[in-house]
Amino acid sequence: MKVAVIGAGAVGGLIAARLTAAGLPAALVARRRTLDTLRRDGLTVEGPSGRPVTVRPEVTDDTLALGPQDVVVLAVPAPLLTDVLDLLLPLLGPKTRLVPVVGGIPWWYPADGSLDGPLKAVDPKGLLSDAIPADRIVGAVARVAVERRSPGYLRHLGGLRLALGPVAGNEGAKDLAALFGAGGFNALAVPDIRAEVWTALLAPFAFGLLGLATGKTAQEIAHDDALQPTFAAVVEDVLALSVALGHPATAKVEDVWTMAQHPGRIRPALRADVAAGRRAEIEAVLDAPLELAKRAGLSLPTVTGLLSAVRAETQH
Repeated sequence: MKVAVIGAGAVGGLIAARLTAAGLPAALVARRRTLDTLRRDGLTVEGPSGRPVTVRPEVTDDTLALGPQDVVVLAVPAPLLTDVLDLLLPLLGPKTRLVPVVGGIPWWYPADGSLDGPLKAVDPKGLLSDAIPADRIVGAVARVAVERRSPGYLRHLGGLRLALGPVAGNEGAKDLAALFGAGGFNALAVPDIRAEVWTALLAPFAFGLLGLATGKTAQEIAHDDALQPTFAAVVEDVLALSVALGHPATAKVEDVWTMAQHPGRIRPALRADVAAGRRAEIEAVLDAPLELAKRAGLSLPTVTGLLSAVRAETQH
């Protein structure tokens, strides 16, 4: 099976490294400094035990030379997806399956026809929806904690769960679960990938929004008992939205709050990304759920109140 991974960041690098270490070579598509570093030094992953392992996957920026693949893993932050279409398209053959591992609400969410057209928050011009046939996409939701310390060094803190499911049509994902399972992932073919999306969104949405509203980091929020009621109300808003859209999240408020007590389990606050000038995933984590709520005619009272406070503070 020919496999390529676009994106040599934390998650993409971990996937390529584990597949390669298991004897299932995956070509890793990277650019510029990352490409040069990986070609020279290989890719090192420090596991939870602290022992680093270095692998040397095939690394390239020439996807025309790679040609069509059986499986393409797209592990790129949501704001950068349209930037890599030129790399992606040469890899898509008649039977290629695309596995996007992206955070927040992905652009493919409306692909089952239950909603009216592409989400403007994450696919404003419909470029992704037009370029990638929905029936070729197998949605993926990763529950891993991994840090990218440098272009060639990753620190895997824990977690290897990878949920997989088709976003349109009836083709299953059992063979892909077997592929990633051979790489050591706890890979599962799930019946409702959108429910997995909502479950994974609860923590980044709640901590991201509260971080913007309070100026606190995710870890500070997680250890501030005074914020727990507001946190719970935000999570309940999102849970209600997932139910209204027919794909109820499977986690509870207490599950999300408990998970956040462990360092590395939640990503840095969106506020920190904005302050540092990084391309934060605000569109996928915050804007897309709000767009879905508007389409569903559902009010999110706590979320709306916090956003109003954030906007007022920003204007001042």
